[in-house]
Amino acid sequence: MNKTLETIRGSWITRDREAAETNRAILRDSINQVPADLREKFLSVLEWSERTEQWSDIIIDGACKDSDRRLNEIIFLEAQIKVLIQVIRVTKDVESIRQLRATTRDTIERMEERKHQEELKRLQEEGATFTPPGTSPSSPVP
Repeated sequence: MNKTLETIRGSWITRDREAAETNRAILRDSINQVPADLREKFLSVLEWSERTEQWSDIIIDGACKDSDRRLNEIIFLEAQIKVLIQVIRVTKDVESIRQLRATTRDTIERMEERKHQEELKRLQEEGATFTPPGTSPSSPVP
């Protein structure tokens, strides 16, 4: 038994652990008594559940990455909008209108550059992970 659990012998944790160990011993001893076809069905269900768990992890990973990407995009756009609002608030004469136009042009350029960089990053990630059937990972993808 685990030394940590020895100090709390008699607690529900220790009792549950001892019961689980006993159950595992019973299962190990009785595995040969289970008919082979039933044993194979149990194993196939176990393999299916493990594959399901792996796919769930992949899906959750992808969803989290997408959520992070979208949140970063929202934060960036919010900052750009704040800059434009500040310039609009001080627009009162011809010079400030020129400044508004220049700021708007700069903001649009920053947004387009960010979108371009994100697209390049996405393409590089896809290129690194996508290998068509019949090609080696080191050969270029057309």
